[in-house]
Amino acid sequence: MQKASESPVATGFWGQRTGWTILKQVLFLEPLPGGSRWAAAFGSLLLFAFMLQVLTGILLAMNYSPSVESAWPSVKFIQSEPMGAFIRALHHWGSSAMVILLLAHLLQVFIWGAYKKPRELTWMVGVLLLVCTLGLAFTGYLLPWDQKAYWATKVGLGMISTVPGIGDDLRGLLQGGPQMGNLTLTRFFAIHTYVLPGLIIFLVVVHLYLFRLHGVTPPWWQSPQELQAQSEPFWPKQLLKDGIVWLIFLLALGLWCYYRAAPLENPADPSQPYEARPEWYFMFLFRLLRFFKGPYEVVGTFVLPLVFFLVLFFWPLLDRSPYRDPRRRPIAIGLLGLGTASLIGFTIYAIATDVRMTVPAQASVTPAEPADPVQRADVAKVYNANCASCHGVEGNGKQIRAAMPTIPDFTSLSWQKSQTNLEIVHRIQDGNEPLMPAYRDKLSEQQILALAIYVRAFEIGTAEASPATTPVKPKSVQPPTPAANMAPVQIYKAYCLACHDADGRGRIVGSALGTMPDFTDSKWQTGHSDSELKQSILNGKGKFMLPMKDKLSDADADKMVAYVRAFREGKQVVAVQPTLPIVPPPPAEPTVVPPSKPAAPPVTPPAAKPATTDSAARTRVATEMYRQYCLSCHGTDGRGNDLRAGMPAIPDFTRPAWQESRSVPQLIASILDGKGSLMPAFRGRVNEEQARDLAAYVRAFGPAAPTTEPPSTPSDADFQKRFDELQRQWSELQKQLQQPPPKP
Repeated sequence: MQKASESPVATGFWGQRTGWTILKQVLFLEPLPGGSRWAAAFGSLLLFAFMLQVLTGILLAMNYSPSVESAWPSVKFIQSEPMGAFIRALHHWGSSAMVILLLAHLLQVFIWGAYKKPRELTWMVGVLLLVCTLGLAFTGYLLPWDQKAYWATKVGLGMISTVPGIGDDLRGLLQGGPQMGNLTLTRFFAIHTYVLPGLIIFLVVVHLYLFRLHGVTPPWWQSPQELQAQSEPFWPKQLLKDGIVWLIFLLALGLWCYYRAAPLENPADPSQPYEARPEWYFMFLFRLLRFFKGPYEVVGTFVLPLVFFLVLFFWPLLDRSPYRDPRRRPIAIGLLGLGTASLIGFTIYAIATDVRMTVPAQASVTPAEPADPVQRADVAKVYNANCASCHGVEGNGKQIRAAMPTIPDFTSLSWQKSQTNLEIVHRIQDGNEPLMPAYRDKLSEQQILALAIYVRAFEIGTAEASPATTPVKPKSVQPPTPAANMAPVQIYKAYCLACHDADGRGRIVGSALGTMPDFTDSKWQTGHSDSELKQSILNGKGKFMLPMKDKLSDADADKMVAYVRAFREGKQVVAVQPTLPIVPPPPAEPTVVPPSKPAAPPVTPPAAKPATTDSAARTRVATEMYRQYCLSCHGTDGRGNDLRAGMPAIPDFTRPAWQESRSVPQLIASILDGKGSLMPAFRGRVNEEQARDLAAYVRAFGPAAPTTEPPSTPSDADFQKRFDELQRQWSELQKQLQQPPPKP
């Protein structure tokens, strides 16, 4: 029995108050039988690797948002910062390093016989730490919410559901519902950052306590007398060896992470097919499942893994040999060699024979003919890389709407109906600084066109869909069609301004139609009830007022009724003048020919193309004018199909014959002075320079303008033709994806 005088005594100010001297004696001055050695550093290295994971995990969590809308963009943001990418690489590759170190430490302990009496519980706690570490790897795998993470986790949850009796309940608990979604991500995040790290810290404390209680396992080749003679404290030699091993590990991992960034694939998309593959340390199990199919699948997913871990956990009770020398334990060492060789060999075989992991970048067979342009553009990848961080995977942009209220909702039918194809292309091309950058120099022309098609594909329930071919969904699941996030003034500008004018009087178009109401007239206001106005807005009126029920909800229609009421007695005027600057025309521009003399313009050298920034500004002005004055009649595609029944003479801007029959001066004259009984004159609301830009905008709907006419804005020749062709290819591609694969 140890005497009281031999016990460590707390001395000094801090020692008496904190017991630091006693703690130092226990932690650093414990005698090591046989002295310090490099082999004893593996356990402390494993603890260091876990501490590194905790530190990098905390730094990542400070910039991570666990939701399906923001998880991938937040990881993408981390990857975009050099230090963020390095920290994520440390965390990603550090998890693989931790699995390797844990398996190496387990082999070392097994070979040394360190699980034998009285250290059985120390071994069992170590096996539990192995299970928790694999759990950390599995739960952390989903957090980037990319394609690989989503589908690999889906496969893993499917394996969990095969557990007899409780499989479905366990899967539902982890998944948080019938499908993977926000609850799945938040639960995995909570388990990965709180539950498992807390459990590991508790088990590490128990493991270290048992380790210090029973002492370091001495080498089997030295006698007790030799061990006692070579005994020395943990401080300073063993701690120095541990520190050197830590430093080598950190430098090696840091170099690896510097040259190998953590992977991040496209955002998770359940609608897209994907060949799921787990990380390398689960590949042996993934390959094993191919041998067990149908009712025997549970053998590979549950029975064999359970038997393996139970044998591993209770091995100190199964191996009753008193010897620690490996040469005197042939059965145990033979089983260890066979198990290790099988595990490593099967993992290598699984990786080497898996096509997805061998050739991840391209197909093994090159197609004889190139893919369609929309496929070559790889539009989904372009969108995910450049747009998803703001507009979201679903295109509604709701994850950053609080900070950026003006961000459009691509799923809004009203937004889709208020944007021309050309406008979407130019907005991608020229941007909208400072919020949206220009992609003119970042993406090719083909990618920009394909991206505009992709934006169009977000629309919910197109108006052109045939009732005979489009299934009608029940009211409970009918997709929303309101003008989401559009204020009444925006709706008025998009659909009403061209006819009813900025002050609501509608005098210009009214002179041609004769039936245009004057919203400022008190008699008209009192003669029409709110319900009557609402019905006119939703269901249309007469030949020229189109129904808006496919664009506005009841609530939006009520807001528009109130907006129309605000015009009473001229109390409201809509600001319609474009806010972007108009660049003065070059001096070489030809003179506008009056409408009474529609002669061909004089042949002059083409004017120099304006600078990119000036062209972008002029294009945006023309876009704004087209939306305000032309869109309600001519439509987003320039064909005017919506009003053709009541206005047969309305032109189709996409027809080559119509484009070839009009010169630029004629278009400008029609814009300024009107044409026929239905096209009003816009002189006074549009100046000549703006009319020139608007004429160039109209030109872009069809074939290229004649070469004798100088370009006013950088519009793409035969834009609509190429846009329609891409849209046709996109539709064909969607049909191919929806067709069931051929039976083998």
